[in-house]
Amino acid sequence: MSTTRDSSADIDAAAAAWAARVDRGPLSEADQAALEAWAAQDPRRAGAYAKALAVNAHLDRAQGLGADFAPAAHPAAKAADRRRLLATGGLLAAASVVGAVGYGALSLQGRVTTAKGDIRRAPLADGSAVTLNTDTTIRAAFDGKMRRVDLLRGEALFDVAKDPARPFVVVAGHVRVRAVGTSFTVRTHANGQVDVIVREGVVEVWRGAEGKPVRLAAEHAVQVASAGALTPTTVGSAAVDRAMAWRQGQIDLDGLTLGQAADEFARYSDRRIVIDDPAVARLKMTGLFSASDPDGFAKAAALSLGLNATPQADGVRLTRG
Repeated sequence: MSTTRDSSADIDAAAAAWAARVDRGPLSEADQAALEAWAAQDPRRAGAYAKALAVNAHLDRAQGLGADFAPAAHPAAKAADRRRLLATGGLLAAASVVGAVGYGALSLQGRVTTAKGDIRRAPLADGSAVTLNTDTTIRAAFDGKMRRVDLLRGEALFDVAKDPARPFVVVAGHVRVRAVGTSFTVRTHANGQVDVIVREGVVEVWRGAEGKPVRLAAEHAVQVASAGALTPTTVGSAAVDRAMAWRQGQIDLDGLTLGQAADEFARYSDRRIVIDDPAVARLKMTGLFSASDPDGFAKAAALSLGLNATPQADGVRLTRG
């Protein structure tokens, strides 16, 4: 993998090539994997790809409307039109006619939701990208002064493109997280608590509209309750990677009790791990487990801790052995 950073022009050209490939028909599994790998290497790429798709949709729509009055454009001419539009402010107008697309792009004003058990990466119109965990909803609203994303529920990883003139602000209930160019996660809890973990760069976190910001550097986290001081903690790179293991469909159970683990699995699956005994619920296991396999985790816990794992119609019950 090259260590040089691609220019914006290089990224736009590659994005246009991918969009043109999608225009020709469905991608093979290998091509889809290659596209996702390319987009994941630089947060600007996902945004450029979304814009290229928007340009294609805009031009195809315009050509379709004019089909009765002009001959069909030659493929080379269509490609030139796409390159010309990508190189001008016209791509903003093109993006405005496109809502959600197959890769999960957001328009300047848009909402994205994941179902239970699903994970989705969505490029934003400014070149940033967001990865949504299970059962998550966000709403984006960008203007000339601020890039705002409301995390309405769930958990998301934000890879933010730098734009000092327009701060990137995530609003999660009573909590605000502001960044210029960085990578961080925000998670909401049913009790109103909001967790923030910074993978790269620096963010500011505060409570309420007039709260005093607390700065978080890379490999730091903060838990924001409805009241009390905001106290950042150092978590380290390994802990950050484990906390974001959900991107690979895994759950990190380090430090969690079986009861808490059962709650985590319930975020991803309707199959339940039932624990009636409080003493069993307080037992702990550590490690990474597949988020989509609560039954497998329960069996592993039973073997490791001397418990019984009894299958049920909607899950599994853990009891003392």
